[in-house]
Amino acid sequence: MQPATPLLRAKGEAEVTASAYLSGRLEGSAAYSPLNHLVVRAAGGLTTTQKDSAVFSNRQFELSLGTYRQLGPEWLVGGSGGYGRGEGHRNFRLGRAELLSDTTTYRRYAARYHTLFTDIFLAHEGNWSTWGVAYRLSQVRFGFLTNNGQPVPLRRMTRNEPMVFVRLSNRQGIMRWGQLQLASSFSWSSDYIGSSLNSPERADLKEGRIFTSVGLVIYPHRFGRAADK
Repeated sequence: MQPATPLLRAKGEAEVTASAYLSGRLEGSAAYSPLNHLVVRAAGGLTTTQKDSAVFSNRQFELSLGTYRQLGPEWLVGGSGGYGRGEGHRNFRLGRAELLSDTTTYRRYAARYHTLFTDIFLAHEGNWSTWGVAYRLSQVRFGFLTNNGQPVPLRRMTRNEPMVFVRLSNRQGIMRWGQLQLASSFSWSSDYIGSSLNSPERADLKEGRIFTSVGLVIYPHRFGRAADK
């Protein structure tokens, strides 16, 4: 899942986000600040895609606890840490080059895993938009991982994921209660090159991926404020 960037500034504020990825993934999250500088967040995602001879499905959820702080009227910085669980399947046909070094035509991965992660972000709110950068460091620990029914000797991996995002509209705009969001991130494992030399299966699991999503962010606490104006 992409790094968390809840843009909350005070006790009682909340945001709900729904996003769709270019890959077909759907994701939703809710964040709430019960105390100043404290935020709790829950998120979940679902993917089911099929292209030619490739099939990919994944279900995932996570919970996190974090903090935030304003740096003047326009800047916001925050961070969080959390725990997640998921399961997925990935089936695809090997290309011609790969078949030269592999006796199987298909790879069929199945996995159950849990994650420990930490996020940090920095955001700037302008007159008509908000932009920011974020970073997630996560460790994925596999409870179950197979390829074509055979165990894969990979128990954990660490992934890095920097992200840039833009939210259109602001607290003084026409749509005070919500923003449109565009986000793009790159996720990779730092030891991918070594893994690709030693094991094609490890290379499949640790390869870098780009994620681009479009979403709607709703701030429930702003509905009353918008009605008063």
